Amino acid sequence: MPIPDRRGIRSGSFRGLVAAIAVAAVAALVLTISHGAQRSPVPPRVAIRAALRDPATAHTLLGSRWNRVSATPLDNRLERVDFWASSQIVLEAAVSADGQVVQSQNFRGEPVPYGDWLAYQPALLIGLSLVFLLMTLVAPWRRMRNLDALAALSLVIPVVLFQHRYLDASLLAAAPGIIYLIVRCAWRGLGPADRTAPSTPLLTALASHRDPAWRVRWLQVALVVLTLVFVMVGVSSPLAVDVTYAVMEGATALIHGVLPYGHLPPGILHGDTYPVLSYALYTPLALVEPVRSIWDSVDGAMAIAVVAALVGAWAARRLVAGTRGRGRPSDAEEAGLRAALAVLAFPPVLITASTGTTDIVLAAMLGVALLLWRRPATASGMLAVAGWFKLAPFAAAPVLLAPLRGRRLAGALGALAAVSAAVLALVVALGGLGGAGEMVRAISYQFTRGSVQSIWAALGIAWVQPIAQACVLGLIAAAAVKLWHEPWLATDRIRMAAISAAILLALQLAADYWAFLYIVWVVPLLCVSLLASYIPIRPRLERVPTVPSATPAGSLAA
Repeated sequence: MPIPDRRGIRSGSFRGLVAAIAVAAVAALVLTISHGAQRSPVPPRVAIRAALRDPATAHTLLGSRWNRVSATPLDNRLERVDFWASSQIVLEAAVSADGQVVQSQNFRGEPVPYGDWLAYQPALLIGLSLVFLLMTLVAPWRRMRNLDALAALSLVIPVVLFQHRYLDASLLAAAPGIIYLIVRCAWRGLGPADRTAPSTPLLTALASHRDPAWRVRWLQVALVVLTLVFVMVGVSSPLAVDVTYAVMEGATALIHGVLPYGHLPPGILHGDTYPVLSYALYTPLALVEPVRSIWDSVDGAMAIAVVAALVGAWAARRLVAGTRGRGRPSDAEEAGLRAALAVLAFPPVLITASTGTTDIVLAAMLGVALLLWRRPATASGMLAVAGWFKLAPFAAAPVLLAPLRGRRLAGALGALAAVSAAVLALVVALGGLGGAGEMVRAISYQFTRGSVQSIWAALGIAWVQPIAQACVLGLIAAAAVKLWHEPWLATDRIRMAAISAAILLALQLAADYWAFLYIVWVVPLLCVSLLASYIPIRPRLERVPTVPSATPAGSLAA
């Protein structure tokens, strides 16, 4: 591919900036005008009295020392009532229009909110954090790479706070790390070529007297040990998250020829709010282990979450070790192993895997899509599968399509269309022509839900949220325009991982609802884009002019 001149690079960056500002400005105006407080289906005072009259709620509140209560609309039928003991949430209840508590969650009833209690133990969290730092830090200390690693690790704090029921504090603690990573990933993906000063991975510096083959062997042993930890903690977990039950109930409905939308058991509120592939991909498991209520076993889904975590680590290893540099083959292998271990040692990954949630499966899908990035049709098909599994990956589609031309663009669009057509065919086959409408209505809950679990609710600045959402659209527009004018950037999967991570993190920050489980979406992407070791590319025999934005394909920036 020909190397562009500097004028083309400046033009692409300028046009991307203009596109970002224009799209964000228009979107901010439209979203602000259309944004409005959701009407309460039940007057707050009525909902609170109904919750207090409920025997189960009253029993839970005994001895809880609750001193504050709030009520917010959950949807157009239910009001959510939250009881607090100072800053700790005690109980939440969903109250219907007829004054009945249809579901409640006792935050004091279990030692952890969901997942395996072992995964939350301080000793394990500290041990995993140290391994993560050993895999990601570099020497000397004054490098951006070290700040990136510490920013990522700061996301353990909201997990611990949420474990101890400090909901608002958990949300506020997550914001600085997420914002930092959005900015860093956006700059890494859309900025000039990374000219990071030379550094040495911390592990290599500490064991410099050892043969590289020795380090590789011990990294392989460590990977096996962490794999066993994931299997033992994940599969034996006693507390699956509600999403796990919802997708298994939906899969069970599908094998009986029924769409999940509007036909799931009442145990999980809005368990039918996910795209159809969230349920369809679990149907093989539902044939063996059908789930019809929250009392049925979901051990199979827990095992799938563990396998997905390992696939995400494998994808990171392949992406990093696949670089062909000047060093010995063991250098690339060692870098790949460090990336895989960083994924598995990131503490929220083990906790999330132990809940059985589909978020860990989405992370694996995104890692595989990135691995296939240089094959646009295949990568586009994988991204479409991920999008119909959870909607967020569709936001990365413009980034994939923008640099493509001719047959490559046609192939990518064809793969997106083919997967989407197959999904819609499944919906119509099971639900008739009205099935698609049912799915859209059910999924729309994700965009209209009322929630106290967002940074905007925690700060009491809901009016800023539409502006944040508009900025996300501006970021997507900037990435698409820049890649359209500088398509050679898309050959660097490291840049693409960074751009994708920035978009997905920005979506999380701007959403109505955030849970620490969502962090894992981007962990493989971060371990490849910001935290991977630099491996020099073999120089060409002929002299080629250096251009800042033309990062060599496959290079890894520290």
